[in-house]
Amino acid sequence: MKKNRILGLILAGVMLMGVLAACTPAQQGPPTAGTGETATPATPDTPATPDAPAAQATPDVEQRGLIMAGQQETPSIAPARHTSLVGHFKHTLTHNGLFRLDYNVNPTPDVISDWRAISDTQFEFDIIPGIMFHNGDELTAHDFVESFAFARSFPYAITVHGSIYHAEAIDDHTLLIDTGEPNALLIFDLAHHGNWAQPRSLIESGHDFTANPVGTGPFVFDHWEHGNQLHFVRNDNYFDTERSAHIPYITWRIIPEGASRTIALETGEIDYIVDVPGPDIPRLMADPNVTVFQRPGLTLHSIGLNNEIEPFNNIHVRHALNMAIDKEALVIAGFDGFGEAIWRTTPPLFPGSSGANEVSFDPEGASALLAEHGIDPATIGFEMTVTSEEARRRAEVAQANFADIGIPTTITQVDTATSLSLSQQGLLEASFGSFTPGNIMAHMRGTMHTSSIGAQNGSRISNPELDALIDRAIATIDEAERIAIIYEASSLANAHLGNIPLNMNVLIRAFNSDLVAPEIGPNGFMFLNRVYWTN
Repeated sequence: MKKNRILGLILAGVMLMGVLAACTPAQQGPPTAGTGETATPATPDTPATPDAPAAQATPDVEQRGLIMAGQQETPSIAPARHTSLVGHFKHTLTHNGLFRLDYNVNPTPDVISDWRAISDTQFEFDIIPGIMFHNGDELTAHDFVESFAFARSFPYAITVHGSIYHAEAIDDHTLLIDTGEPNALLIFDLAHHGNWAQPRSLIESGHDFTANPVGTGPFVFDHWEHGNQLHFVRNDNYFDTERSAHIPYITWRIIPEGASRTIALETGEIDYIVDVPGPDIPRLMADPNVTVFQRPGLTLHSIGLNNEIEPFNNIHVRHALNMAIDKEALVIAGFDGFGEAIWRTTPPLFPGSSGANEVSFDPEGASALLAEHGIDPATIGFEMTVTSEEARRRAEVAQANFADIGIPTTITQVDTATSLSLSQQGLLEASFGSFTPGNIMAHMRGTMHTSSIGAQNGSRISNPELDALIDRAIATIDEAERIAIIYEASSLANAHLGNIPLNMNVLIRAFNSDLVAPEIGPNGFMFLNRVYWTN
């Protein structure tokens, strides 16, 4: 069995490289290797090189830390406990996996020196010797085996463990993974934080990773002031010297109010905004002391509808709600126009995403559909749950749209951890959320497959025909055949409409212009060990 043949299967999800290279806007380029100077900013057709070495800063600059700010607090600092992007940001600081995703959302080796296909379903991975956990243990294949087993006990990690049928340590530095059947998502799954390594010794001793996460990452967790900030310090013993952190510490502040985040950046109180308020973007773009980075994103925002309860177990109600929403107005209200309204259930950047069975904004048609099926709109009122001020503004647009066709709704705002917990238990009616996939198969498996109910599938969609198509696509080696299956599946997903697609995001970051941030992917992932100061 040739490794290249297997690559055609397990890297099948990497159908983005040409698409993203063609649509990437200008950004700060990576430093020029060996010169200590900053390269010319990348053009839209030449995204920054993912793993370019960082420039050498002066000693004084190297002592300057980084203060981040976001609107939401992570639900956990322990891997595998959630699927929140804001939590994933923290895990990239403290943990490593067999693979990581690079600038173009391609899996690239992380703690391994090599890997090989033994068969269609079996793969061996060579772990780099001498990598140390923050507690002093050496990373071995046994730690991955134990970490995989440990993570399976948490609902949010089950989905990304579906591709790992069996794992065993051949020796201390050789790991065998068996997928059971051909699986095109294995390598992407291994790049997910749900599959990242934690020390076997601490797992076996019952260590509380939610209080003190321990990994092998470029930063070490220091402390968490709940509701205020998290603090991480540089790991001076990081195994990958080319990707060692250039800043001594990172403080991650939680600032829910968008205007307060903007003012904090303008006054120098913080250095980097993750969630940039839409109304403030033009002002920040005009500020010579601020760099505003933007590129088309992979995040699909939607309204999750609990398909297990009334009225959302009625397909006609779901379609009427979808037709009633003015999504262009919603993008303006929530993101100040920085986004693209969408009517299909899969991100259109991916090959196989289908526009079949799409509809459009049609409130009269929505009313007619309800009337045709004898549904009184006044009887299908429900609660919409949001986790941010941007989501609340979008919900207010939807609320007005629903009221226009006679459907009463309420809006409740909770924190991210509460929303995820309620979603996992099936206790939400309708909720504003998002999903950021690395490929279309991960998107459909995560948000639409029955096996993901209680995890990423917050809408609790259960459609046997859709499940079968998703499973076939994941197990199909031939690329053309796989894309055809995906197209059929996404067409069916549009017709089933288990949740309401709203918009694709425009990824925006704003930071001090003395910072160089060469790695910001379209999925929003940031490798902050690559960030450095120039002044």
